[in-house]
Amino acid sequence: MVDQAELGRALFYGIRRKRNYRKAFPLLLRAAEEGRVHWQYLAGYALANGLGVKRNMKQASKWYERAGRRGHVGALFNLALMYEHGRGVKQNLRKAFALYKLGALEGDREAQVNLAIAYHDGLGTPKNLAQYIRWTKKAASKRDSKGQFNLGLAYFEGDGLPKNLRLARIWLERAAEKGNKNAARLLKSPNPLS
Repeated sequence: MVDQAELGRALFYGIRRKRNYRKAFPLLLRAAEEGRVHWQYLAGYALANGLGVKRNMKQASKWYERAGRRGHVGALFNLALMYEHGRGVKQNLRKAFALYKLGALEGDREAQVNLAIAYHDGLGTPKNLAQYIRWTKKAASKRDSKGQFNLGLAYFEGDGLPKNLRLARIWLERAAEKGNKNAARLLKSPNPLS
């Protein structure tokens, strides 16, 4: 007998069968309702993006919340984005900050980048350049191109760090190698790092 939750996952991701969100969603939802954490995340993702089901940001937030309470870092990150931008939930920068911090502490690179930006810009927390640099360095060291770009830019501008064009170039080149267009554009601009 085929595990229906696994069948739903296979249909969702296109594992050993053609991807079919419409057929996958009811199976994902059933597994999510049974308490399977990754399926709760997938139900939220499908609802947020209209994959196999009508887009419903409010319902997506509920599934992300359930999965996030059980430690799913992808759910924490997506729920933080929803609170930051007020999509499906009332905008709440403090809650977004708290969720980014939970994900960042779990090692999620994207959450580390967004937490760093929150510290830099004072989104849901007081501005704190030392924390901005701390979390930017963590994301950059994990090869996150946005983290690498932000660290290179911080060295370039002397934003939270002493200005250092050599280190700025190193981090911007790493970000550009990973496809970061902003880093590539800055490196190509006339004499930015000379």
